[in-house]
Amino acid sequence: MSENKVVLLESCDCIEALLPQDDLLVKYQYLSDAFIAFAYFSIPMELIYFVHKSSCFPYRWVLMQFGAFIVLCGATHFISLWTFFMHSNTVAVVMTIAKNLTAAVSCITALMLVHIIPDLLSVKTR
Repeated sequence: MSENKVVLLESCDCIEALLPQDDLLVKYQYLSDAFIAFAYFSIPMELIYFVHKSSCFPYRWVLMQFGAFIVLCGATHFISLWTFFMHSNTVAVVMTIAKNLTAAVSCITALMLVHIIPDLLSVKTR
């Protein structure tokens, strides 16, 4: 009998009823993801502005790499917003790709920083 329950639950393509407090938690998660995505997309704009205006900063590519990292982090939160409305294999594939790209850029950025921090510390400031 318990095997039949497991089979029925696995084949069920339904969403369990949410309790009122669960509904509130979902709304807060949705709002949080929206604000996080907005912030993550605005920070690279500020970095681009800085790189454009600063002629003496020697490691412009590092800031651009940080920008890519931050945009990808924002993308994962933006995709999380998508999951509130549609649950499909497509969402899972898109989220997996975004997270893999984020992981790759994050690790590359972290490794590059290890190599350039000594140079950054030796940069003369006004």
